[in-house]
Amino acid sequence: MVERQSREERPEQERVEFLYPEYHLVVMRECCHPVSTVMARHIERQLERWPRPRWVTFVDLSGARIRVRAGAIEGLEHSTPETRELWRRFREEREQEDPPGL
Repeated sequence: MVERQSREERPEQERVEFLYPEYHLVVMRECCHPVSTVMARHIERQLERWPRPRWVTFVDLSGARIRVRAGAIEGLEHSTPETRELWRRFREEREQEDPPGL
Protein backbone atom coordinates (compact mmCIF):
# COMPACT_ATOMS: atom_id res chain seq x y z
CA MET A 1 0.00 0.00 0.00
CA VAL A 2 1.40 3.40 -1.01
CA GLU A 3 1.17 6.09 1.61
CA ARG A 4 0.38 9.55 0.38
CA GLN A 5 2.06 12.57 1.82
CA SER A 6 -0.31 15.18 3.14
CA ARG A 7 -0.08 18.62 1.59
CA GLU A 8 1.78 19.94 4.63
CA GLU A 9 4.43 17.19 4.38
CA ARG A 10 5.33 17.83 0.72
CA PRO A 11 8.55 19.70 0.11
CA GLU A 12 8.08 23.30 -0.98
CA GLN A 13 9.64 22.69 -4.41
CA GLU A 14 6.92 20.09 -5.24
CA ARG A 15 4.09 22.58 -4.96
CA VAL A 16 2.88 23.74 -8.33
CA GLU A 17 1.66 27.23 -9.13
CA PHE A 18 -1.17 27.04 -11.61
CA LEU A 19 -1.56 29.55 -14.41
CA TYR A 20 -5.31 29.54 -13.72
CA PRO A 21 -5.86 28.78 -10.02
CA GLU A 22 -9.58 29.48 -10.39
CA TYR A 23 -11.56 28.17 -13.33
CA HIS A 24 -14.85 26.59 -14.36
CA LEU A 25 -15.43 23.17 -15.89
CA VAL A 26 -17.86 22.61 -18.74
CA VAL A 27 -19.07 19.14 -17.80
CA MET A 28 -20.16 16.69 -20.48
CA ARG A 29 -20.66 12.93 -20.41
CA GLU A 30 -17.35 12.06 -22.07
CA CYS A 31 -15.12 14.94 -20.98
CA CYS A 32 -14.74 18.26 -19.19
CA HIS A 33 -13.27 21.48 -20.55
CA PRO A 34 -11.72 24.10 -18.24
CA VAL A 35 -12.82 27.65 -19.08
CA SER A 36 -12.45 31.12 -17.60
CA THR A 37 -15.16 32.80 -15.53
CA VAL A 38 -15.98 35.12 -18.45
CA MET A 39 -16.39 32.15 -20.80
CA ALA A 40 -18.52 30.26 -18.24
CA ARG A 41 -20.87 33.26 -18.06
CA HIS A 42 -21.06 33.32 -21.87
CA ILE A 43 -21.99 29.62 -21.90
CA GLU A 44 -24.63 30.14 -19.21
CA ARG A 45 -26.20 32.96 -21.21
CA GLN A 46 -26.32 30.74 -24.30
CA LEU A 47 -27.96 27.89 -22.37
CA GLU A 48 -30.54 30.23 -20.80
CA ARG A 49 -31.66 31.70 -24.14
CA TRP A 50 -35.07 30.83 -25.51
CA PRO A 51 -35.23 29.19 -27.84
CA ARG A 52 -32.10 27.39 -26.79
CA PRO A 53 -29.42 27.35 -29.50
CA ARG A 54 -28.57 24.00 -31.02
CA TRP A 55 -24.82 24.58 -30.72
CA VAL A 56 -22.67 26.38 -28.15
CA THR A 57 -19.21 27.62 -29.11
CA PHE A 58 -16.58 28.54 -26.53
CA VAL A 59 -12.81 28.78 -26.01
CA ASP A 60 -11.16 26.70 -23.28
CA LEU A 61 -8.15 27.72 -21.17
CA SER A 62 -5.70 26.24 -23.68
CA GLY A 63 -7.14 28.49 -26.40
CA ALA A 64 -8.93 25.71 -28.26
CA ARG A 65 -12.19 26.72 -29.94
CA ILE A 66 -14.86 24.16 -29.09
CA ARG A 67 -18.34 23.74 -30.54
CA VAL A 68 -20.74 21.27 -28.93
CA ARG A 69 -24.45 20.60 -29.01
CA ALA A 70 -26.12 22.57 -26.23
CA GLY A 71 -27.81 19.39 -24.97
CA ALA A 72 -24.43 17.71 -24.46
CA ILE A 73 -23.51 20.17 -21.70
CA GLU A 74 -24.53 18.61 -18.41
CA GLY A 75 -23.34 21.41 -16.17
CA LEU A 76 -20.82 24.08 -15.22
CA GLU A 77 -18.69 23.67 -12.11
CA HIS A 78 -16.69 26.38 -10.38
CA SER A 79 -13.28 25.26 -9.11
CA THR A 80 -11.12 27.25 -6.70
CA PRO A 81 -7.99 26.27 -4.75
CA GLU A 82 -10.10 26.18 -1.60
CA THR A 83 -12.77 23.86 -3.01
CA ARG A 84 -10.14 21.55 -4.49
CA GLU A 85 -8.36 21.37 -1.11
CA LEU A 86 -11.65 20.52 0.61
CA TRP A 87 -12.28 17.72 -1.92
CA ARG A 88 -8.77 16.34 -1.34
CA ARG A 89 -9.33 16.33 2.43
CA PHE A 90 -12.74 14.72 1.98
CA ARG A 91 -11.30 11.91 -0.19
CA GLU A 92 -8.40 11.31 2.22
CA GLU A 93 -10.74 11.13 5.22
CA ARG A 94 -13.13 8.88 3.30
CA GLU A 95 -10.30 6.49 2.39
CA GLN A 96 -9.35 6.26 6.08
CA GLU A 97 -12.92 5.27 7.01
CA ASP A 98 -12.94 2.08 4.92
CA PRO A 99 -10.36 -0.60 5.49
CA PRO A 100 -8.35 -1.59 2.35
CA GLY A 101 -9.86 -4.30 0.20
CA LEU A 102 -13.52 -3.40 0.67
